[in-house]
Amino acid sequence: MSIRVKKRWNRDSGSRSLEQMANGIAGMVWKLAANVVLNLENENFETSTQGQRLDVIEEIACYLVHVCDRWAYPQAGPGERETFISSLVHDMARLLEDSRFDVIGPGEYRAAFLERLNQRSAEYAAYSYDEDEGGSFAMRCRLGDHVQAAMGARDNRWIPDYIVGREAPEIEKTIRRSLAGLVVFAQAERT
Repeated sequence: MSIRVKKRWNRDSGSRSLEQMANGIAGMVWKLAANVVLNLENENFETSTQGQRLDVIEEIACYLVHVCDRWAYPQAGPGERETFISSLVHDMARLLEDSRFDVIGPGEYRAAFLERLNQRSAEYAAYSYDEDEGGSFAMRCRLGDHVQAAMGARDNRWIPDYIVGREAPEIEKTIRRSLAGLVVFAQAERT
């Protein structure tokens, strides 16, 4: 199922800070990740709890944050990239923490997300990434494995195939379109 995402700022809104751009992308990441869960359930892959849905959203968010970092690397100066990705991670951690608090109750969700993100980023960094094609087949397979583990036992052997074949290419393409339209680095403006 196709999802509508923001690809440009309003005309009259003026320039944006890196933090504001990151906040807009965090909203896109959340929307795309939630849509993946919906698509999985529409394909009869079942989740049993809201917490399990958030686990899947978290795995997709980790993957998309890594894709954003790979996209930013050749375009941004080191300080810009750090500011943008740090702000993106902060916003994602806040969104996930708020959602987990609402569903599960109090807990150390922010720290757990940051730990998982660091683990996943180290894993995904080992795989190739093409600026036009996105993550490699192996990188997408790794995402599929993580989503499979988060989804649980029922029919989960088909989840990696579904993620690799349908969801990963679509969410990568969509987030790259949003990044290209919403994020402008000062270094890119100078070159």
